Amino acid sequence: MRHVISELKGEFKMSFFTKALFIASSLFFLPDAHALDLDWHGQFRAETNWLFGYSHGNFGTPVANTDYGYFIPSNGESPAQFQNLFLRLNPRVIVNDNVSLHSDLWLGSPDRGMFGANPTSNATYGSTRTGGANVTANELYAEIATDFGTITVGRAPLNWGLGVVWNNNKNKWDRLPSTGDTVGMVTKLGAFKLMPAFVKYSQGSNFGGTTGGTSFGNNPSTLQGSSGVSDYTVGLTYTNDDEQVDLGLMFMRRVAGQNAAIQNPFLVETDSGTPGTTVINGNNYNGSQFAGYAYNIWDFYVKKQAGIVTLSGEVPLVSGTVSGTSYSSVAAAVQAKAQFNDKWALHVNTGMASGQENVAAGTTPPRLNAFYFHPDYRPGFLMFNYNYRNLSNSGLSPYNSPITDAKFLSLSIDDVAGKFTHTLNWLYAVADKTANGINGEMYFNTMDGFYHTEGPNSHAQSSGLGWELDYTLAYDWDEAIRFSLETGLYVPGKFYEYNDSTGVNNIKTVFGSSLNFLVKF
Repeated sequence: MRHVISELKGEFKMSFFTKALFIASSLFFLPDAHALDLDWHGQFRAETNWLFGYSHGNFGTPVANTDYGYFIPSNGESPAQFQNLFLRLNPRVIVNDNVSLHSDLWLGSPDRGMFGANPTSNATYGSTRTGGANVTANELYAEIATDFGTITVGRAPLNWGLGVVWNNNKNKWDRLPSTGDTVGMVTKLGAFKLMPAFVKYSQGSNFGGTTGGTSFGNNPSTLQGSSGVSDYTVGLTYTNDDEQVDLGLMFMRRVAGQNAAIQNPFLVETDSGTPGTTVINGNNYNGSQFAGYAYNIWDFYVKKQAGIVTLSGEVPLVSGTVSGTSYSSVAAAVQAKAQFNDKWALHVNTGMASGQENVAAGTTPPRLNAFYFHPDYRPGFLMFNYNYRNLSNSGLSPYNSPITDAKFLSLSIDDVAGKFTHTLNWLYAVADKTANGINGEMYFNTMDGFYHTEGPNSHAQSSGLGWELDYTLAYDWDEAIRFSLETGLYVPGKFYEYNDSTGVNNIKTVFGSSLNFLVKF
């Protein structure tokens, strides 16, 4: 036994020595070797979440594949308690005065990096190891300074305006930041910036042209390009420092073919008795092939500062086709901030996202209207943050709950006292579209992403989504370390009482808290 161990140690030493010799010799014989500047930044996050009472809509004994109305599946009932662990590394290599290389390396996931979870089985019950966990490159791109502008090539961050469509604000606690494989340029012309770009998100199962699909009984339309998702964009901004005003307009042409690996903005299907597992703008589907889509987004942005008040807004307008059906949608977000002094600040956040129209029994939607905010746009802690239905499936993100079919208003106050920051936030929301209570009419259920048929005992649905009150206590140990505790109480509105077969669903008050630890470097 000792002999075997000795041989193994010898092999390990020889292997290590060989590798070290190879690396050293490679560096020694590199032609014209020179040192490069390496700049490191990043984040380390750890948090724990507690959620109670979120199983509003529990009528009878619903299960995941037979729910109607606005249920939380019984296998995902309250309470829930889970933790996140995430490390982000942002090394930047400065090659020379004109070229720099950027990256955003993820160890774990900001929305599903759970304590105790591991992609591979642990050797023993008493240990948790990284196993086969991967380091993923959320960003990996080069910036090249030229005489006519800065060129970006690679997997780059995407952000615009207030983050309604593109959202990648690393200064906040982001979960699902926007990135894409990009070839773009920023050209500055005085107070103007012109930003053309091509962005590719995900490659599907074929490379040729593909049809728009026949999900709604329409004739298929041919879409050019592969089955991935592509954006063709041109952005234009204007900045006037003297007037303290910023204006922006981005045009985006978004095209995807059938079988795109990324989901459609939504996949609408008529209910055939069991909703199945397809979700809207989510992470899983029922195995069917996705139809293609092609639509335009005109995204307007404005920001104006006047004294202690800063007012900003973003309005995206959408038009085009999804699966051969007309798609026309609109959203708006407005934010105002009054910074009274170094201690007190008042925030107002309001907006809307159009919902999906009802249709007559046995018909297909003549057009699509629903708009989905980026999931990282969160006006509150409990509403439009946690996806309570996804808690019944560990393969889905518990944070993918975008604003849709809603009008919302939030008011918050910041109180900074030394190293402590107290934030009190109130949020209220109502639905844009609701079920009418007409027997046989079909309404769109935003929770499961399906059209459902209203039964003879159904009733008109209330538009109230509810209100919540949140309190956050943050403590900055120093410039790098922050501890924070978020707590909230969410009173769901009667919107969630709706059941399309009989009776009403029970709704419960939701309590939640999240204890967070952040290190920024």
